[in-house]
Amino acid sequence: MQIENALFNWLWDYYMFWSILVSVLTFTWLYHHSFWYTSKDGEEFENPDMIEVGVFPKHNDDMRLEVAWTIAPFLLIVWLTYVSWAPLNSVWAAADDVDAHGFECEDGFSSNNEMDSIGMITSECYHVIEITGKQWVWQFDCLELSADLCDTSSTTIDVYGTIPVLNLKEGETYLAIMSSEDVTHAPWFLELGMKEDVLYGQDTSLWLAIPEGTSDHVILCAEYCGDAHSVMAAVLDVHP
Repeated sequence: MQIENALFNWLWDYYMFWSILVSVLTFTWLYHHSFWYTSKDGEEFENPDMIEVGVFPKHNDDMRLEVAWTIAPFLLIVWLTYVSWAPLNSVWAAADDVDAHGFECEDGFSSNNEMDSIGMITSECYHVIEITGKQWVWQFDCLELSADLCDTSSTTIDVYGTIPVLNLKEGETYLAIMSSEDVTHAPWFLELGMKEDVLYGQDTSLWLAIPEGTSDHVILCAEYCGDAHSVMAAVLDVHP
């Protein structure tokens, strides 16, 4: 089950609903007028509006209709753009945006994150970790967090060989501060449905909200970074 993807899946379904609705209305109107106003063979064509080929019938202008089919799509686009900010703010909000995940947790405090009906996750506070990418391995630093909240180890997987393991606790939210020692990388958390570029000489960040039910999964690199790019992997191990 992909946890964070619930938010993006909701957004996809929402866009599909409006796309299908607008398509049905548009093509129904198109086909209705195409067949309704088509003359049959041998039938004399009536031209009550005095329509001439190559001449726009300006005397039939309907300003209200023109405004309606211009303003209505514009408002729909504005609304869909506004709705799209939800996943952006959930995954890439700045650390000082307290509306998303509060403040950095003090020692002994839990994030107590919660997911709403559309997949938005909010937290009381968050923990900071560091992720460093270099050809061709991920390095994780739990800083001063307790081993229950964050720990690192390693494991061996066929194809990838020996790779690092990041152990995080479900129900907690982490702010990953990321950097690169050489070229551009991008940790791709498959189960969480998110990824972010890691740049040389510049820190980037990514929210890792781990709600209950998150499964262990492989972390891959989503930016080509050299010969061993395909085996630059790690494991996210989630525990209660």
